[in-house]
Amino acid sequence: MRWARFVALLFAAACGTSDSGSPLDGPLPGNVVDWHVGATGVLTTIRDGESVAWRSVDGMHHTVTSSSTPAAFVEVDVPGGGTSTAVRFTSPGDYRYFCSIHGATVENGSVHVLVPGS
Repeated sequence: MRWARFVALLFAAACGTSDSGSPLDGPLPGNVVDWHVGATGVLTTIRDGESVAWRSVDGMHHTVTSSSTPAAFVEVDVPGGGTSTAVRFTSPGDYRYFCSIHGATVENGSVHVLVPGS
């Protein structure tokens, strides 16, 4: 089991994202959100330019889907028991999201990106 988790983390680190949805090279960010059925109102606060990844802690497959129209970032796949690619947020604001598999009432959250200097 440890080996599988190590491989999943290594794979996720190699895949990453940047610029609010495009691939990010390098290791996983320090901001990793535990994502599971029943995770509602999840709030993650970061500084401008930081990244967030999501980790499935219930072993189920999930997504992280922007609630904005047009989408603020590309939909992120969270493999069952694994960690997603990371999303780098480069503009201050609130970025709401949900799981498109399980629904917005069952899984939702937001990333709050601080204004530089705050």
